[in-house]
Amino acid sequence: MTNNYAKSRLVGSVVSMPTFTNADYSVNLDKHRHHVRWLLKQGYKEGNCVLLIAGGAGETYMLEESEFQALAQLLIEETQGTAPTMVMVAELSARAAARKCQIAAEAGIDFVLLSPPHYVSPTEEDIYLHHKYVNDRVEIGIMTYNSFWVMPSGYSYSRSLFERLATLENVVGVKWTGTTTEDYLGFQQMFGDRFAMSENRQFFSMGAQFGMKSRIDVIGNVAPRLSLLQTQLMKDGAYDEIEELYKKLNFDQIYDRNATPSPAAPMVADGPHARMLLRHLGMETGPAFPGQADPPADYVNWWRDSINSNGLLEWVDWDDSDFG
Repeated sequence: MTNNYAKSRLVGSVVSMPTFTNADYSVNLDKHRHHVRWLLKQGYKEGNCVLLIAGGAGETYMLEESEFQALAQLLIEETQGTAPTMVMVAELSARAAARKCQIAAEAGIDFVLLSPPHYVSPTEEDIYLHHKYVNDRVEIGIMTYNSFWVMPSGYSYSRSLFERLATLENVVGVKWTGTTTEDYLGFQQMFGDRFAMSENRQFFSMGAQFGMKSRIDVIGNVAPRLSLLQTQLMKDGAYDEIEELYKKLNFDQIYDRNATPSPAAPMVADGPHARMLLRHLGMETGPAFPGQADPPADYVNWWRDSINSNGLLEWVDWDDSDFG
C-alpha cells in the first residue's frame, strides 16, 4: 500500500541546495544555516516546497559520511518541521545506501532521493533489489531517480520496473525525466496516481498539465519569488503563464536560432555546474570538492550571457553580503 501522506507532501519546488565550502574544502555549516533560515523567511514551507540538502547540486557524491550526517542534522534543526526535508543518497552498495538512509531517518529527514546503482551496467533486477533493500530496512519516504544518462547501458526506467517499484511502500516519488517526450508524459499518465512524479525535464507546462506537482529547482536557492510563483501557477492551472515564463527564461536562450548553441561541458558530477550557475546569480558557494575540473570558459561565458539577457537576475533576492 502506498504511503499517501508522504506522497502528498512532494509538491512545489524541490530546492536542491548547494554545499557551501571553505577554501580548505571543509563544509561551511554557518553559511548553510544562514541560507536555510533565509529560504524559510522568503516563504518556503509545507505545501510549496521540499528542501533538499546534499543533492546533486550539493555534491552528494563527494561528501564524507560525517559531512552528510552534519548536513542532515543541520536541516532538521533549522526547519523544525516547517517544511519537508530530503537528502540524496547515491551509492553502488545497497548496504552503504541503507546506512546513509538510516542516518537521515534518525536525524528526522522526511525523504531520501535514492539514486539507482550506476556507473556500472545495472539490470532492472539490480535496480529493484537496491530499492527493496533500503525500503525493507529504513522507514523513510523514498524518491527514486531515473538517472539514465550516467549509466553506460543507457538504461531508462521501464514500465515493468515502475510496476515492481510500486510494490515497495516507501517508494512514493520519482525524480523523473524520460529519454523521449512519449516516455516523459506517458509514464506520468500511467503511474501518476501511484507516484509523485517530480519534473526533472521541465518543458513549458507539459508536466504540470499531465499532473506533475513538483519540480527540481536550483534557481530557487537565490530566486524564491520566481520559485513560489511557479508553484502557485502550477496549483492554479495557469498554464499560459507558466509557458510565458518558461519561454523567456529557458526556451529562447537555448532554441533561438540567432543564439550561439551551448557548448558541451562533460563533468564528473553536478556540483561544478551548480556552483558556476549560482555564482552568476550572486551566490558564492566556495570551491568544488577536489578532483573535479572547473567548467570550461566558453561554457561559463555562455551561461553568463544567457542569464544577463533573459531577465532572470530581476528575480534574484539573495544578497551574499548579508552573510558574515
